[in-house]
Amino acid sequence: MKFSVFKAAILAAFLPGVAFAGDCGYEYCWGAVGIGPRGAWGYSYGQYSEQDAINTLQSECGWDCDTVRTFYNTCGAMAQGSSGNWGFGWGGSRAIAEDNALGYCDQYGGGCQVKVWACSP
Repeated sequence: MKFSVFKAAILAAFLPGVAFAGDCGYEYCWGAVGIGPRGAWGYSYGQYSEQDAINTLQSECGWDCDTVRTFYNTCGAMAQGSSGNWGFGWGGSRAIAEDNALGYCDQYGGGCQVKVWACSP
């Protein structure tokens, strides 16, 4: 039996975590989240490249974000704690990314709160 374009489209619709042209217009939809001193934070999503995602984030936070993490075709979040501890998490939804970020942050100290999140599917 031939593998038809229709079957490929149906299969593609159910592949988790894969962005297709049209979702953001690129094969990889890059995003970034970051935090910095004195409460700086920033985010980006739907960018063509990892460097574009970083540049957009840094522009938003006044180039003051010194802790930056990137991701593509998913969601990312950063949590920060009361003693400067932090955690980054990613996942298929905002809630999953935030839970992962909080989990990592809590491993290094208390008082963790999500500071920034973005999704770039």
